Amino acid sequence: MSKSLKFAALSSVAALVLIACAGESSGEAVISETNKIPAETVKAVAETMPAKSADETPTKKTEEKDMMAEASDEDKASSEMDKKDEATTDGDGDDKASDDVNAPYNAFLGKYVTPSNGINLVKYNSVTDADHETLKAYIKTLSNTDYSGFSQNEIMAYWFNLYNAETLNVVLDNYPVSSIKKIGFGGPWDKKLLTVNGKEMSLNNIEHDTVRANYDEPRVHFAFNCGSIGCPNLKMTAWTADSLDADLDKAARDYVASPRGVTIDDGKIIVSSIFKWYKEDFGDSEQSALKYLAQYASGDKKAGLESAKDIDKFDYDWDLNEVK
Repeated sequence: MSKSLKFAALSSVAALVLIACAGESSGEAVISETNKIPAETVKAVAETMPAKSADETPTKKTEEKDMMAEASDEDKASSEMDKKDEATTDGDGDDKASDDVNAPYNAFLGKYVTPSNGINLVKYNSVTDADHETLKAYIKTLSNTDYSGFSQNEIMAYWFNLYNAETLNVVLDNYPVSSIKKIGFGGPWDKKLLTVNGKEMSLNNIEHDTVRANYDEPRVHFAFNCGSIGCPNLKMTAWTADSLDADLDKAARDYVASPRGVTIDDGKIIVSSIFKWYKEDFGDSEQSALKYLAQYASGDKKAGLESAKDIDKFDYDWDLNEVK
């Protein structure tokens, strides 16, 4: 081959290589009609170029597709983690656990507590030995419960239930009896009846040294039941955290509406002794107590409390809260 022909062939090859590279980078055909290269030359050059390996780096579109797939997998993983976190922080599990623990107590209350003229009375004389043992087992379960991680509402409900269940238990242990004050020396409240997480405790330790000492909430007085007619009602179901505030409000309204809480007789104001014994919880004066009571009263009783200057008498009925 002459030098001129060799030069022409090499020039064609070089041009084809450049054109092929440009076409591969742009993804488009770049050989114009005015710069066609003979087919034989194209074929010859193509045969001299190395074949593309199956392991060669993916094109830009393939890379984008893979990146989108990876992002999708990450989104799915993140979604699964979010669901797991939601399941961990969901309060329904705790509510269900509380319902399970309180189930025997709720069954006891449903069977033996009945309302009568606004007072929840207990059928102490009808309680079977088996049901009394079930109540004791419930008290033991609560006493061994680690409440260190409880919320404020959960721990208050816990103490209300433990106190009220143990009050029922101590009355049953000493039944028949006409008043809880006849148990022991003036009542059972200072006796270490319970061992709560290894610590001996009395009913007074629960009410005064634990709940009243740690929570500035006067309505706790409407939650504790001392087994007497004059006391606020024994709740007919276990106290629970989710409805605690509403239930405390209801207990306060029910007690103030009852003659046991407030009586207005011919203009004279007669109030439960609770508002004398624990006056510091209600403002430390009769006027403050009257104002506090008025917010839970209605009708004529509310008007009478709002217009009263002082309390004429404090009263309390220590008779046992039993069905006769």
